[in-house]
Amino acid sequence: MKCKIPGTTHTISKLVATTLFLLYLLIPAPAIASTVVEINTVSTPDGAVILIIDGLSSPYIYPELTPYAIDGTVLDKAVVHNILQIAKDSARVMDIRAPQTYTEAGHSVLVTGNSGADGEMVGYPDATIYDMAHENGYLAIAVLERGDFYEMCAEQDIVVHDATNSINDPTIKMSTNKHIDADVPQAVIKAMELRADGAYDYVNQYPESSGERYDAYNRWALDTAGDIIRSMSESAPGQKYILTINAGAIDSSGHHRRNSGYIENIEGIDPAIMTLFELCIENNLAFILTADHGMAFAADNTRGGHQSEKYAVTSEAQMIPFIVHAPNVKEAVIDGKYGQEDIAPTILGILNIPNGLRFADGNDIGLKDYVNIKVDVPFSSDVELVHDGITIASASGDDEYLFLGIEPGVNYTVRVSDPDNIDQPVVKNELWEQEVFADADTMIEFKLPVASGNNGISRNTQYLVGGVLILLINAIGLAVIVRIIKK
Repeated sequence: MKCKIPGTTHTISKLVATTLFLLYLLIPAPAIASTVVEINTVSTPDGAVILIIDGLSSPYIYPELTPYAIDGTVLDKAVVHNILQIAKDSARVMDIRAPQTYTEAGHSVLVTGNSGADGEMVGYPDATIYDMAHENGYLAIAVLERGDFYEMCAEQDIVVHDATNSINDPTIKMSTNKHIDADVPQAVIKAMELRADGAYDYVNQYPESSGERYDAYNRWALDTAGDIIRSMSESAPGQKYILTINAGAIDSSGHHRRNSGYIENIEGIDPAIMTLFELCIENNLAFILTADHGMAFAADNTRGGHQSEKYAVTSEAQMIPFIVHAPNVKEAVIDGKYGQEDIAPTILGILNIPNGLRFADGNDIGLKDYVNIKVDVPFSSDVELVHDGITIASASGDDEYLFLGIEPGVNYTVRVSDPDNIDQPVVKNELWEQEVFADADTMIEFKLPVASGNNGISRNTQYLVGGVLILLINAIGLAVIVRIIKK
């Protein structure tokens, strides 16, 4: 639960945002465009469809797991033949948990890869998978019934979202933002407009609060996504994109229709998911099914929750599904423990987009049958990738390289040699090496020594100024709190 003190929250948020932005200017951003070296042939998807089913907890659908109420009662599971068939043909992560079990945070973690993310972080430069995708020429398109906070919508090139988050009275809005040179095709805009205009009638054919109305609300989002995929295929076949869908009724059903209604509506969305999955296969798109958080119940035949403390500590509230199908992903059940923050780096890995997420503390889970190594150097250099003393790839003339299609689970040596025209006495004619065990996509960054003349002074100055700014914001924050207490 967020506590807000009237008249102060906005001021403190502005101070935090301003300070972080100044720090952002001081610390160099990771560049994205790289020289690509394909060592073995890779099958990169033409985009990704990310289906976020709000409130879907994996214990209710994974066959290996059993859902329990807080009082210890075993609860019913959903019968989801389609999801299980998709999972059988995909990579499925068994134990992946949301670090924050409320909607805005769940969506923020999913797209930033940061376990403590909130909506404000989503709005920072280089923070999200959409920022990385835009740097690589992708469009970002979204259909959001929940998770439609301002920063999330602003990341999209075009989005339709429910401004009221109301199943009984949906109010669908459409907004556009231009992030890259490519335009959203008019056919896609038209398809989204038609679906937005028809949303109320789509759900209103069923009685308010009925299970059928909840199912229709979810189907509307998935049907809209289907129209978008077909329109993109016909009007812009070469344009890569990420399509994010949030189906919001499962969460609401858990809150209002008790655990029996929750299960009923999970089963209700199951057929529509298969239709979306098949469209992804037809169009060479990665299909990703996950959730922002799960759902817990105090006892059988009770209303559920996920955010308050008694619910948030349960596995049912924390555990979410993560099912991935793509031409470069192995069919497997992935054991081990992972966090929701690992999803964003994994999505970028599947798309072979270098992970430049500025705030990510998650890691690529490694679902592909190969790995990529990105190499950053501070100047144009010759780079070699060596295994067992043999050079398997080399490139020159750039300061960023992306080696694609590398055999995973192997030790490699990355060697960097500088050209003769570099005017850095500390590194001139030197050879740099770094060992890496490539079990997942990896980024290697070579840096100039801190003591290298003016560069060292400049870098130390950056750190000094950054430290002063951090101390300044802490002092201001304490002063504001003292004033509040005195009042």
